[in-house]
Amino acid sequence: MAILIKNATIVSMGSLGVINDGLIVIDGTRIVSIDPQNNNTSDVEKNVDEVIDATGKIVMPGLIDSHFHTCQHLMRGMGAAIARHGTRYPFWKNYLVPFESQLTPEDVYLSGVAAYTNLIRVGTTCFAEHGGRHPEQLVKAAEDVGIRGLMAISTMDMDTGLPTLPDNMLFSTEEAIEKNLEVVQRWPFINNDDDSLLRGVFSLRQITVCTPQLIQKTAHLAAEHKTMVQTHANEGYYELYHALDHHGMRPANYLASLDFLNSNVIAAHSVLLSDEEVELYAKHQVGVAHCPTPNFTSLGMTKLVQMRKLDIKVGIGTDGANRGSLDLFEAMKLSSIGQSLHYGAPYLDTNVVSSFELVTMATLGGARVCGLHEEIGSLEIGKRADLLILNPGLNALPIDDPYFAIVNSLRGSDVGDVIINGQIVMRNSKILNVDEEEIARQVSTRAPQLRQTVLDNIN
Repeated sequence: MAILIKNATIVSMGSLGVINDGLIVIDGTRIVSIDPQNNNTSDVEKNVDEVIDATGKIVMPGLIDSHFHTCQHLMRGMGAAIARHGTRYPFWKNYLVPFESQLTPEDVYLSGVAAYTNLIRVGTTCFAEHGGRHPEQLVKAAEDVGIRGLMAISTMDMDTGLPTLPDNMLFSTEEAIEKNLEVVQRWPFINNDDDSLLRGVFSLRQITVCTPQLIQKTAHLAAEHKTMVQTHANEGYYELYHALDHHGMRPANYLASLDFLNSNVIAAHSVLLSDEEVELYAKHQVGVAHCPTPNFTSLGMTKLVQMRKLDIKVGIGTDGANRGSLDLFEAMKLSSIGQSLHYGAPYLDTNVVSSFELVTMATLGGARVCGLHEEIGSLEIGKRADLLILNPGLNALPIDDPYFAIVNSLRGSDVGDVIINGQIVMRNSKILNVDEEEIARQVSTRAPQLRQTVLDNIN
């Protein structure tokens, strides 16, 4: 299918910068032309299947959620109900893992369809799934919705501290390796000509529940299979104390001692890094999934200023719907405010992190973190056609600097059209591949049952 988008303000996030009054031609899955508007537009229109008039609109790369938990989607906002009973920490082990452990294959599929539809609606075209049970259901949901993503099964092979992990979430070391390997082999990334939207990657929950043997073997296999490996890293103080108590060093130093840190690592959160650990990330070219909402509300302040100076790859993630919104536009603005408050306001420095840098993190930066930058993340000839069309209203006009508008004025609700791999998946704010009303009905029926099970176990 060939598509022409004309009369657009194109925010390419690539070498072309911003093109005012430009056109994009998509043929099949790829972008074949990006140009300023010209007198030959009518000739181009004759040779395409569909023409989209983007007058007054912004066309930009699809956003990339670099850290996501599909299997927590039906927990959205549940933290408030838990807090009424008195929250126990760490939150992930007391509530998130138990919630995930009860999901049936049908629950995982419903979570996936609901989550991925939500992502497309707010302009996200690719995500890095950290992993849950029944990965085949995650893949099925993603295929049905038509979204791009990294797929994984999150693995744990030891248990430390209370509460104990549910039996069905804990593997032996051999099982954990086999489960990871199965995902990577079942959904491989063959080459850049492969049209598959989904790519299997390795995933470890975090060092407090993974043996050194599992960490080392996973790193070796990820290098062998030339794919990514994800882990939560420097996420909470409990993790720091665990590393210091059990290994005599901080988490990143420990991972480096196991030869785990590498350019194919996606280190989610990374909020409690020492200066030395930040330098370790830079040395080993580790990618960071910066999640402003959970980070700023309960975890800590990511050292984006230092990471930027050391040219560390940084993407933006939502951490899934447990915290509420999946809108990366909101995440960009929250990151801007949080970083400015922490690093800028006390010193009257208003240029701590620019709007351009934040939009880069949500697009090309996320693609680099996910190992997909040769294919997506910017609008360039030859790249995959993953893009969105924004409809700025009075909430954003007038627009002098489109990067400023994207971060500070626009939101996921301003996304009108979404194209993934050359296929239109949302047109005029209508999702095309799924029945949203039916999904909402199923979520409203099933989610309360799953949530109540967790609440009933709170003493």
